[in-house]
Amino acid sequence: MEFNKPKQTVAEATRTTNYEGGEAFEPADPRLALYKRTINQLLEGSFYESDDEQLAAVVRRFDAAAADNSEFVLQLAAYARQDLYLRDIPQVLLVLAANDDRFKDNSDRSLIREWAPAIIRRMDETATALAVHDQLFGGTAPWPLRRGIEDALVTMADAYALGKYELSRREVTLYDVFNRVHPEPIDDDQEVLFERFMRGDLDDYPDVEPLPSPNTWETVISEHGNTREAWETLIEDDEYTLPIFASIRNLRNMLEAGVDEDIVVGHLDLEAVRYAPLYPFRYYQAYTALQESDVQAPMVERWLEDAIDVAVGKVPDGLGQTFVAVDLSGSMDQPLSRNSTLRLKEVGALFGAILAEQGARVGGFGDNFRTVSMHPETPVLQRQQTVLGIDEEVGDSTNGWKALEFLRERKTTVERIVIFTDMQIWDSTPFVARDDRTVKAEFDAYRDAVASETALYLVDLASYGDLVTPEGYENVYNVSGWSENVLTFIEHAEDPMQVIDEIEAVEPA
Repeated sequence: MEFNKPKQTVAEATRTTNYEGGEAFEPADPRLALYKRTINQLLEGSFYESDDEQLAAVVRRFDAAAADNSEFVLQLAAYARQDLYLRDIPQVLLVLAANDDRFKDNSDRSLIREWAPAIIRRMDETATALAVHDQLFGGTAPWPLRRGIEDALVTMADAYALGKYELSRREVTLYDVFNRVHPEPIDDDQEVLFERFMRGDLDDYPDVEPLPSPNTWETVISEHGNTREAWETLIEDDEYTLPIFASIRNLRNMLEAGVDEDIVVGHLDLEAVRYAPLYPFRYYQAYTALQESDVQAPMVERWLEDAIDVAVGKVPDGLGQTFVAVDLSGSMDQPLSRNSTLRLKEVGALFGAILAEQGARVGGFGDNFRTVSMHPETPVLQRQQTVLGIDEEVGDSTNGWKALEFLRERKTTVERIVIFTDMQIWDSTPFVARDDRTVKAEFDAYRDAVASETALYLVDLASYGDLVTPEGYENVYNVSGWSENVLTFIEHAEDPMQVIDEIEAVEPA
């Protein structure tokens, strides 16, 4: 959910809610229950659970975890922000704690003030924290929360951060943060900086010079438009920085504006791909966007192909003992959304190809199921095409249970099974299963006969729903909606008690 929303927002989008087993399994350990809800945010943007319902689940699990170990909820917030790179949910946990009597302490050594800088890691998050408080509680934010926001703000404040995160079109602006928190500058230079930020554009202070506009790629394009000159300035002038994510997202814009592909490729850096927090799907999106445009840029396309292969290294380790089944039925030909031409089966096949890098076995199902042979040294896109190549052979139905039958009959042991599909194939309702053969029944049979500890992930690529762990099936995950972070989710969903130990070792500094 979004807290510091643009002022232009007229109404919240209406989304369908699916309660099928939604609250059926509640971990006995309250820390684990809150952790499971928190890592759901790795898939943020894909829930059809309403904002109020989602928040109610967080509040309920927060309350139980705080009663068990109050500091754990702040450790989890810091872990979610710093290790999982989540944004809003860490601020939610911080604000909930700040308004909870169990954390009531107005001294300089309060837990809220101590942990806030570990949770608020970017300047705009100071406004997000206040926006969360406004929405959940209203009124004046508690003193420890205001002081914690102040501590985070003065640590991060420089001319660039203040200019970039002014947030003038948000409900809570950075000016609001200053007026509500009243941060004390840490030295004379910061005192001048704060005065320029707060008074530099006011007619009542003509002698105060405003802060200059930050030299970001957004300001350059905003001022000069999507032109060849603007993009070449960003690429070639050391005064500016064009981050790799912005570069990948705007490759088509650059080329359509007339930037020579030699210049574009010269700017791109495969070594940067190894360290960028981007999974292969981002490069694949740029690749398909170029293929669908009128731009002829074979050098850039080849670079993107290489980048996809390099970015596979960002995928969590230890997923090799995985069996992937991709739904290749007729309905999987539909696009991801109204604004995308990527087909659902393309995405499923890409995930399968990525996991094959670590040795996962991959196949596809429709009327029938078939495995495909992949060598991990084969390029990712070639592996993806291998999966899509059996499309016509397997047929148009959605018999996902045949993938599990394949494993059971061959007594193949795997640590996890991942099914990429476009519908809930867990339920044995008539419109899902035309006979008594279901994914549920086959998975039960497989665990009884072959591997009792195997985990099952049902990734519903089309429906945008919540994550469900049905009662009695602790190792079954129904991931409704898709995200490139699905693979990270798998990493963090398994062996959660080990992660709990890691969280409890987190320090505020």
